[in-house]
Amino acid sequence: MKRLISALILVLVLALPVVFGPAWVLLIMAVIVIPMCIFELMRVCLSKDARILGWIVFYASFPFLWFTYRGNLSAIYCIMIGMSLAVMGFGLYLYEHEKASAREMGLALSTIIYPLTLFSFWILVRNGIDGRFWMIFGLLCTFLSDAGAYYTGKNLGKMRLSPRLSPKKTWEGLLGGIAVSIVSGIVFTLIYAQIVPLQGTYPLWLIVVLGFAIAVLDLMGDLTASMFKREFDVKDMGSLIPGHGGMLDRMDGVIPVGAALYIIIQVLR
Repeated sequence: MKRLISALILVLVLALPVVFGPAWVLLIMAVIVIPMCIFELMRVCLSKDARILGWIVFYASFPFLWFTYRGNLSAIYCIMIGMSLAVMGFGLYLYEHEKASAREMGLALSTIIYPLTLFSFWILVRNGIDGRFWMIFGLLCTFLSDAGAYYTGKNLGKMRLSPRLSPKKTWEGLLGGIAVSIVSGIVFTLIYAQIVPLQGTYPLWLIVVLGFAIAVLDLMGDLTASMFKREFDVKDMGSLIPGHGGMLDRMDGVIPVGAALYIIIQVLR
């Protein structure tokens, strides 16, 4: 019951305002959620002395997300370079004084990509042509593929997909998630287009490709979080959400999906 109530609160507080609100609502959600994910990741991965490396990315994420929303590519590049150089400089200093390891500097650098840069593509998707449609499409396919994979794996799963990272995940579950993602994407597109005219024309094969990609990337995001948790021997990334763990535990599958949506739509449409 605690898990169900927490999920309902997440939907009401985060999902519904983002879906029905203007584009700037997603920005507000991003500047709340992504720094929290960065904080949880650095809390798990970095020692106390090395956490300044994570704080650099944490604070730089706010202007990074703002300029992503504004579409200022030059500023985004400058912030990414500034973050990287600052982490490298402080990392070298801390290593010299035996307060951080090369591994910790590498992990801090990786947070610039995961979760920050990957999630920022959701903002680009929302600000693009038919942005609301694609945002809802991506979120819907992600959540339904997750549910489809869970129930298919639970009832039909026999062949383990990744025993070391997540022993309960199966190939049957993955196929079930892909099928649910594709079907739900097609159905949603047909219904949405009848209610709200779309500016672009999106062929069936594009919807199928996106449905497939979303299900696979949802799994990749989930397994990435599992890898960090197993590597650092923690059950959850945090304890913010009762019954669910931390914010990163809930956002792990969503994070890489926005990047795939943006790239595939830009390249293939």
